[in-house]
Amino acid sequence: MKFHEVDAVQWPELKTYFDTCLLPVTGLEGSEGPLGATQALERLQEALDMIEAPYKGRVVTYPTLHYITGVNANEQAEALAEQIKASGFKHVIVLTLLTEAAEWETEHIDLLIALDWTQWVSEAELVRSSISQHIQRLWYPVDEL
Repeated sequence: MKFHEVDAVQWPELKTYFDTCLLPVTGLEGSEGPLGATQALERLQEALDMIEAPYKGRVVTYPTLHYITGVNANEQAEALAEQIKASGFKHVIVLTLLTEAAEWETEHIDLLIALDWTQWVSEAELVRSSISQHIQRLWYPVDEL
C-alpha cells in the first residue's frame, strides 16, 4: 500500500496490520541528467513492484528519498528510519540501488536491500527469492540453535 492510499478514518483500525514501512532510496545527486534520472527511477520502481505487490496487506510504501547530496546517505536514511519507527512502525525496510549502501551501518533500519542492478538483471528470480526470505525472517525470526 502506498502512503497516499491510507485513509485517515480507517488507519487506526488498519495500523495493527501495517507494521512495516518500505522506504525507497533513489540516491540521485542531481548530476545524472534527465535520461540517467529516468533510468534510476524506472529501475527502482521495478524493484519496488517486487515487494509492494506480494506484501500489500502488511507494508506501507513511503515517498521515495530521491536526492542525497551534501549529506551522508547512510545518516539520512538512518534518521528517517528512526523517525518512521517513532511514528509507530515496528519495521523499516530500505530499498535502494546504491550499491555502496551494502556497507551502511544500520541501527534503525531493520532490513537494508541494496540491490545490485547487474545481478538483478541476470538473476532476477534468485534475487526475488532471497529478498522474500529476508522479509519473512524479519517478521518471523528463526531462533538460533
